[in-house]
Amino acid sequence: MPEPSMFAAAPRPRLTLVAALLVFTAAAGVFLIVGAQRSSGAPVAGPAVAALPSPAAPAPLLPAPTAPQVPATPASSAGTAPPTTATTPAPTTTTGARAATATKPTGAPLPRRPVTPPPAAARPAAPDTGAQLKQVEGIADTSGWDWRKVHVQFRIGFDPAACCHWGIYDPNDHKTIWIGPTAFGDATRLQYVVLHELAHAWQWHSHRLKKLSADMAPWGYSDLDALEAGADCIATDWGANAASGHYWTCPPDAQALMAQRLAGQWK
Repeated sequence: MPEPSMFAAAPRPRLTLVAALLVFTAAAGVFLIVGAQRSSGAPVAGPAVAALPSPAAPAPLLPAPTAPQVPATPASSAGTAPPTTATTPAPTTTTGARAATATKPTGAPLPRRPVTPPPAAARPAAPDTGAQLKQVEGIADTSGWDWRKVHVQFRIGFDPAACCHWGIYDPNDHKTIWIGPTAFGDATRLQYVVLHELAHAWQWHSHRLKKLSADMAPWGYSDLDALEAGADCIATDWGANAASGHYWTCPPDAQALMAQRLAGQWK
């Protein structure tokens, strides 16, 4: 069993250490009190204490970076912005009616040049259908047949139902003869076309179509082809050029037969 004196001796060093700390603290307090009463003219020797910044004085700010100064163009007296200098367009070369520029102009667009219509002399003149109609009627009158008595009429233009022939005898009304614009290519053609179509009108108004069709059988024609061949013979008898016949050049014996029919001989 250990001795009692050993337990009694243990706390002594602790009391001594506490007492030493108390003495040091008291001495430091006396030093601080004495130092506070000294004059501010001489530095106080003692431990260095870091000075804290005063809350009233703000920390200095770093200067903000400044942009490079660009010399300003003086404004006008009215306070408007200075005008922008336009790019000078490069020299241009003119081709046709419009000039080709190297750079796009910055100003207002140039007005378009109006399209000049071609001179009236360059345009083809419209045909005078009135004069053409008189020309056609004059040719028809040379036939010696009174086509007006049976109400035959001529019209200048292509037949709307059968374009685009030189001429057509209308098989619906049996009165209208269309003379197309292409028939006026030359006088010989026009004479043949007018007299050939007028021959069809004569065939119809003779009321002997079957007889006239049979007349052409010796030359190998029948039906409508026979009437076309007979119309060539009639046109030749009325004065058309025999060589201008569209279907055939009517031979002399066929020509003589059609002359008899025109004279009213049907036997």
